[in-house]
Amino acid sequence: MPIANPELIHSELFRTFGITAFFTERQGGVSQAPFDSLNFGSHIGDNERSIATNMERLIAHTRLTSQPHQAKQEHGIHHIICRGAGHLHKTSADILISQNPNCPIAIRTADCLPILLADPIEKIVAAVHAGWRGTAKRIVVHALTLMQQQGASLKNIHASFGPSIGSCCFDIQEDVEKQLSNSHLHANDVIQKRGKTYADLASINLLQLQEAGICGKQIELNHACTACHPERFYSYRRDHGKTGRHLAVVALPEAI
Repeated sequence: MPIANPELIHSELFRTFGITAFFTERQGGVSQAPFDSLNFGSHIGDNERSIATNMERLIAHTRLTSQPHQAKQEHGIHHIICRGAGHLHKTSADILISQNPNCPIAIRTADCLPILLADPIEKIVAAVHAGWRGTAKRIVVHALTLMQQQGASLKNIHASFGPSIGSCCFDIQEDVEKQLSNSHLHANDVIQKRGKTYADLASINLLQLQEAGICGKQIELNHACTACHPERFYSYRRDHGKTGRHLAVVALPEAI
Protein backbone atom coordinates (compact mmCIF):
# COMPACT_ATOMS: atom_id res chain seq x y z
CA MET A 1 0.00 0.00 0.00
CA PRO A 2 1.49 3.39 -0.98
CA ILE A 3 2.30 5.81 1.82
CA ALA A 4 0.01 8.82 2.00
CA ASN A 5 1.33 12.34 1.63
CA PRO A 6 2.42 14.11 4.83
CA GLU A 7 -0.60 15.49 6.67
CA LEU A 8 -0.27 19.21 7.34
CA ILE A 9 -2.15 22.12 8.87
CA HIS A 10 -1.56 25.15 6.65
CA SER A 11 -1.77 28.69 7.93
CA GLU A 12 -4.56 30.37 5.98
CA LEU A 13 -3.57 33.70 7.51
CA PHE A 14 -0.02 33.53 6.17
CA ARG A 15 -1.25 32.18 2.84
CA THR A 16 -2.99 35.52 2.21
CA PHE A 17 0.47 37.14 2.18
CA GLY A 18 2.06 34.47 0.00
CA ILE A 19 4.08 33.11 2.93
CA THR A 20 4.53 29.36 3.32
CA ALA A 21 3.60 28.28 6.85
CA PHE A 22 2.42 24.93 8.14
CA PHE A 23 2.39 22.53 11.08
CA THR A 24 2.92 18.82 10.50
CA GLU A 25 0.63 16.14 11.90
CA ARG A 26 1.88 12.60 12.58
CA GLN A 27 0.63 10.73 9.49
CA GLY A 28 2.30 10.41 6.11
CA GLY A 29 5.83 9.30 6.96
CA VAL A 30 7.82 6.09 7.27
CA SER A 31 8.88 5.97 10.93
CA GLN A 32 7.88 2.89 12.89
CA ALA A 33 6.09 2.78 16.26
CA PRO A 34 6.21 4.49 18.68
CA PHE A 35 7.40 7.25 16.34
CA ASP A 36 4.88 6.43 13.62
CA SER A 37 4.92 7.94 11.22
CA LEU A 38 5.99 11.51 10.26
CA ASN A 39 8.62 12.02 12.96
CA PHE A 40 11.22 14.79 12.68
CA GLY A 41 12.92 14.33 16.05
CA SER A 42 16.48 13.00 15.80
CA HIS A 43 18.39 11.19 18.53
CA ILE A 44 15.27 10.12 20.41
CA GLY A 45 15.28 6.48 19.35
CA ASP A 46 13.89 6.58 15.82
CA ASN A 47 15.86 5.34 12.83
CA GLU A 48 17.78 8.31 11.44
CA ARG A 49 17.22 7.15 7.87
CA SER A 50 13.47 7.17 8.47
CA ILE A 51 13.70 10.75 9.69
CA ALA A 52 15.67 11.72 6.59
CA THR A 53 13.06 10.05 4.39
CA ASN A 54 10.30 11.92 6.22
CA MET A 55 12.11 15.17 5.48
CA GLU A 56 12.53 14.24 1.82
CA ARG A 57 8.82 13.49 1.59
CA LEU A 58 7.95 16.79 3.28
CA ILE A 59 10.17 18.81 0.95
CA ALA A 60 8.74 17.12 -2.12
CA HIS A 61 5.14 17.56 -0.96
CA THR A 62 5.46 21.22 0.08
CA ARG A 63 8.02 22.25 -2.57
CA LEU A 64 10.34 23.79 -0.03
CA THR A 65 13.62 24.86 -1.58
CA SER A 66 15.63 23.03 1.10
CA GLN A 67 15.21 21.38 4.44
CA PRO A 68 14.34 23.97 7.09
CA HIS A 69 16.88 25.45 9.45
CA GLN A 70 16.57 23.85 12.88
CA ALA A 71 18.47 24.18 16.14
CA LYS A 72 19.04 22.45 19.44
CA GLN A 73 16.03 23.37 21.57
CA GLU A 74 16.60 23.84 25.29
CA HIS A 75 13.50 25.79 26.41
CA GLY A 76 15.43 29.04 26.58
CA ILE A 77 15.11 32.33 24.71
CA HIS A 78 18.24 32.18 22.57
CA HIS A 79 17.88 32.85 18.86
CA ILE A 80 19.53 32.26 15.50
CA ILE A 81 19.37 34.47 12.41
CA CYS A 82 19.15 32.04 9.49
CA ARG A 83 20.40 32.47 5.92
CA GLY A 84 20.72 30.21 2.91
CA ALA A 85 19.93 26.52 2.67
CA GLY A 86 18.67 24.96 5.85
CA HIS A 87 20.47 22.56 8.16
CA LEU A 88 20.51 21.48 11.80
CA HIS A 89 22.50 24.05 13.75
CA LYS A 90 24.71 22.83 16.59
CA THR A 91 23.93 25.89 18.68
CA SER A 92 20.95 26.14 21.02
CA ALA A 93 17.99 28.31 20.05
CA ASP A 94 14.24 28.29 20.59
CA ILE A 95 13.69 31.25 18.25
CA LEU A 96 14.72 31.14 14.59
CA ILE A 97 14.49 34.25 12.41
CA SER A 98 14.90 34.76 8.66
CA GLN A 99 14.78 37.72 6.29
CA ASN A 100 15.79 35.72 3.24
CA PRO A 101 13.47 34.28 0.59
CA ASN A 102 13.44 30.51 0.17
CA CYS A 103 15.08 30.10 3.58
CA PRO A 104 12.68 27.92 5.58
CA ILE A 105 12.97 27.84 9.37
CA ALA A 106 11.35 25.39 11.77
CA ILE A 107 10.96 24.35 15.39
CA ARG A 108 10.00 20.91 16.74
CA THR A 109 7.21 20.17 19.20
CA ALA A 110 5.34 17.33 20.89
CA ASP A 111 2.94 19.25 23.21
CA CYS A 112 4.79 22.58 23.38
CA LEU A 113 3.19 25.48 21.53
CA PRO A 114 4.62 26.30 18.08
CA ILE A 115 4.21 29.95 17.11
CA LEU A 116 5.01 31.28 13.65
CA LEU A 117 5.44 35.04 13.20
CA ALA A 118 5.67 37.12 10.04
CA ASP A 119 5.95 40.73 8.97
CA PRO A 120 5.02 40.49 5.28
CA ILE A 121 5.87 44.15 4.67
CA GLU A 122 9.45 44.07 5.93
CA LYS A 123 9.81 40.40 4.93
CA ILE A 124 10.82 38.97 8.30
CA VAL A 125 9.63 35.63 9.71
CA ALA A 126 10.24 33.78 12.96
CA ALA A 127 9.54 30.34 14.40
CA VAL A 128 9.10 30.14 18.18
CA HIS A 129 9.20 27.10 20.48
CA ALA A 130 6.94 28.05 23.41
CA GLY A 131 6.82 25.29 26.01
CA TRP A 132 5.86 26.16 29.55
CA ARG A 133 9.41 27.28 30.37
CA GLY A 134 9.56 29.50 27.30
CA THR A 135 6.09 30.83 28.04
CA ALA A 136 7.16 31.68 31.59
CA LYS A 137 10.12 33.57 30.09
CA ARG A 138 7.78 35.41 27.69
CA ILE A 139 9.59 33.97 24.68
CA VAL A 140 7.05 35.22 22.15
CA VAL A 141 7.50 38.81 23.34
CA HIS A 142 11.25 38.32 23.13
CA ALA A 143 10.80 37.12 19.54
CA LEU A 144 8.79 40.24 18.70
CA THR A 145 11.61 42.41 20.05
CA LEU A 146 14.17 40.54 17.96
CA MET A 147 12.03 40.99 14.85
CA GLN A 148 11.71 44.71 15.56
CA GLN A 149 15.50 44.94 15.86
CA GLN A 150 15.65 43.52 12.33
CA GLY A 151 13.20 46.17 11.08
CA ALA A 152 9.76 44.63 11.66
CA SER A 153 6.80 46.69 12.86
CA LEU A 154 4.32 45.49 15.47
CA LYS A 155 1.44 46.80 13.37
CA ASN A 156 2.47 44.44 10.56
CA ILE A 157 3.46 41.31 12.50
CA HIS A 158 1.05 38.39 12.27
CA ALA A 159 1.05 35.22 14.38
CA SER A 160 -0.12 31.67 13.73
CA PHE A 161 -0.46 29.22 16.63
CA GLY A 162 -0.14 25.50 15.95
CA PRO A 163 -1.57 22.58 17.93
CA SER A 164 -0.32 22.12 21.49
CA ILE A 165 -1.38 20.41 24.69
CA GLY A 166 -4.57 22.04 25.94
CA SER A 167 -5.84 23.01 29.36
CA CYS A 168 -7.91 19.83 29.24
CA CYS A 169 -4.73 17.75 29.65
CA PHE A 170 -1.87 19.94 30.87
CA ASP A 171 -1.89 19.55 34.65
CA ILE A 172 0.96 21.35 36.39
CA GLN A 173 2.66 21.52 39.77
CA GLU A 174 2.77 24.53 42.06
CA ASP A 175 6.23 25.70 40.95
CA VAL A 176 5.16 25.73 37.29
CA GLU A 177 1.94 27.50 38.18
CA LYS A 178 3.90 30.24 39.94
CA GLN A 179 6.23 30.79 37.01
CA LEU A 180 3.39 30.93 34.49
CA SER A 181 1.35 33.22 36.74
CA ASN A 182 4.24 35.67 36.83
CA SER A 183 4.45 35.79 33.02
CA HIS A 184 1.39 38.04 32.60
CA LEU A 185 -0.89 40.05 34.83
CA HIS A 186 -3.92 37.98 33.80
CA ALA A 187 -2.27 34.58 33.39
CA ASN A 188 -4.10 33.31 36.46
CA ASP A 189 -7.37 33.83 34.61
CA VAL A 190 -6.49 30.95 32.26
CA ILE A 191 -4.99 28.65 34.90
CA GLN A 192 -7.78 26.40 36.06
CA LYS A 193 -8.36 24.52 39.31
CA ARG A 194 -10.22 21.23 38.84
CA GLY A 195 -8.83 19.11 41.64
CA LYS A 196 -5.47 19.49 39.90
CA THR A 197 -4.18 22.71 38.37
CA TYR A 198 -4.32 23.00 34.56
CA ALA A 199 -2.56 25.57 32.37
CA ASP A 200 -3.48 26.90 28.93
CA LEU A 201 -0.22 27.67 27.12
CA ALA A 202 -1.92 29.07 24.03
CA SER A 203 -4.07 31.49 26.04
CA ILE A 204 -1.10 32.75 28.07
CA ASN A 205 0.92 33.37 24.92
CA LEU A 206 -2.12 35.07 23.40
CA LEU A 207 -2.29 37.40 26.39
CA GLN A 208 1.39 38.21 26.00
CA LEU A 209 0.96 38.96 22.30
CA GLN A 210 -2.05 41.17 22.93
CA GLU A 211 -0.21 43.09 25.63
CA ALA A 212 2.60 43.68 23.12
CA GLY A 213 0.13 45.07 20.59
CA ILE A 214 -0.54 42.04 18.36
CA CYS A 215 -4.26 41.31 18.35
CA GLY A 216 -7.46 40.75 16.39
CA LYS A 217 -7.01 39.74 12.77
CA GLN A 218 -3.23 39.58 13.25
CA ILE A 219 -3.55 36.27 15.15
CA GLU A 220 -4.59 32.83 13.94
CA LEU A 221 -5.31 30.16 16.57
CA ASN A 222 -5.52 26.38 16.45
CA HIS A 223 -7.45 24.81 19.31
CA ALA A 224 -6.55 21.14 18.70
CA CYS A 225 -5.05 19.46 21.77
CA THR A 226 -2.07 17.26 20.95
CA ALA A 227 -2.70 14.97 23.94
CA CYS A 228 -6.36 14.36 23.03
CA HIS A 229 -5.76 13.11 19.47
CA PRO A 230 -3.21 10.26 19.31
CA GLU A 231 -4.14 9.50 15.71
CA ARG A 232 -3.15 13.03 14.63
CA PHE A 233 -0.48 14.26 17.02
CA TYR A 234 2.55 13.25 19.06
CA SER A 235 2.30 14.06 22.76
CA TYR A 236 5.25 13.91 25.12
CA ARG A 237 2.94 14.01 28.13
CA ARG A 238 0.46 11.38 26.89
CA ASP A 239 3.14 9.01 25.61
CA HIS A 240 5.45 9.35 28.64
CA GLY A 241 8.28 10.82 26.59
CA LYS A 242 8.52 8.04 23.99
CA THR A 243 7.08 9.77 20.95
CA GLY A 244 7.96 11.68 17.78
CA ARG A 245 8.24 15.38 17.03
CA HIS A 246 6.28 17.68 14.73
CA LEU A 247 7.68 20.54 12.67
CA ALA A 248 6.32 24.07 12.47
CA VAL A 249 7.71 25.66 9.30
CA VAL A 250 7.65 29.16 7.85
CA ALA A 251 9.37 30.50 4.73
CA LEU A 252 9.34 33.67 2.67
CA PRO A 253 8.87 33.08 -1.07
CA GLU A 254 11.21 34.39 -3.75
CA ALA A 255 8.96 37.37 -4.44
CA ILE A 256 6.56 38.91 -1.94
